[in-house]
Amino acid sequence: MLKGLLWTIKKIYFSHNIVLWMILTVLPVGVSVFMLEMFSSEIVQHVPIGILRQDDSQLSDKLEMALRSSPVLDVKMICLDLSECEHAVIRGDLQTFVVFPYDLERRALRLESPVIPVYSSGQNYLTNMFAMKELRAVVTDVGSKLFTSGFDDPVKTEIHSVGNIEGNYQGFLALGLVSAMFHLAGMLVAVYIASFPLRDQRVREFFKDVEGSWVTLAVASFVPMTIILWLEFMGCYAYTHRMLMPMSLEEFVIVSVAQLLMLLCCLGAGLTFVGVTGVMRIATGVTGVIAGPAFAFAGQTFPVMAMPFAVRCFAFVLPLTHVLYVQSVMLLGPVGLESAWHALKLMSEMALFWMGLGLFAIVHRWKYRLKRASQLPVVAEPKDAAPAVALDVPEVNKEVKV
Repeated sequence: MLKGLLWTIKKIYFSHNIVLWMILTVLPVGVSVFMLEMFSSEIVQHVPIGILRQDDSQLSDKLEMALRSSPVLDVKMICLDLSECEHAVIRGDLQTFVVFPYDLERRALRLESPVIPVYSSGQNYLTNMFAMKELRAVVTDVGSKLFTSGFDDPVKTEIHSVGNIEGNYQGFLALGLVSAMFHLAGMLVAVYIASFPLRDQRVREFFKDVEGSWVTLAVASFVPMTIILWLEFMGCYAYTHRMLMPMSLEEFVIVSVAQLLMLLCCLGAGLTFVGVTGVMRIATGVTGVIAGPAFAFAGQTFPVMAMPFAVRCFAFVLPLTHVLYVQSVMLLGPVGLESAWHALKLMSEMALFWMGLGLFAIVHRWKYRLKRASQLPVVAEPKDAAPAVALDVPEVNKEVKV
């Protein structure tokens, strides 16, 4: 039995199968490292803005100095009119510009709550949010000190993210993207390996190698890929987590268990797709449709509670949603331990369901192909066939004499 297990593993994983190792190692690890380097720059700062001063007063001076002292904003232009700032935004020189309207100070002293218009580019939504948040904070701060004495030169500030030493997106957004990449890779590798005997018409051969044991064939096919992906996942997570606060052993164990459960869910889903469709091309397409946009529904970039009910149900079914939740709450330390345990319990139930369904579907598909292969007629040469006799044929002279 052990000999058949090792021989089957060798056939599947070490039979010059370049495509398998590409999607098993190069795809998840290579793309993860690429994304980490892409998000290595600091968080959004120095957003270029413009100022249009229609009101020449002390309040406008205070607002301009406060905007210049903000680390998020960078005053690039003082416009003479509205069209000049608009053209600068269209050209991409400015992200947004603010207008100090006429009689700003006079209306503020009369407690009329003047409105300061802000115009921004509609192309970069995330950058606009950072700029608008900082503009609102600056205006509110200056307005609250309007009737108190203050310094002419406000104190400058710096931005530091708690728990993020380098102040970049590697420890937050990239951490979720790495999990999303292994979420996709787990399904793709499962589809590829489960389709391998079906695609190459080798179900009978593998079944013979494992001495007629479907359990041995399943273990030889899927246990190595799970171990390899899990080790890669933990390594990429530890590498990404290096710029955050140091992990405790308890946090690492809980997150690693959550990652293993996510991979088991993905494995079961991939086996289910192959078992139901029976065609690698269709199963790969279903995997891309489901796992491709999963990161957008996992609550990392948009809150799940604000999604429609049908989308929330889809997000709940995705194992990526729960592993990202575990990673997020464990960043809080012991506070998130209880929430992490609830998520692990749910993921364990999901893993058992998908693995049970996937193994049942793929073994049923393999049995069906084995039955069809056994029903095909075997063409063999007759035992009493006479040996071939060489006949002496005279050579034909092809030369023609004229």
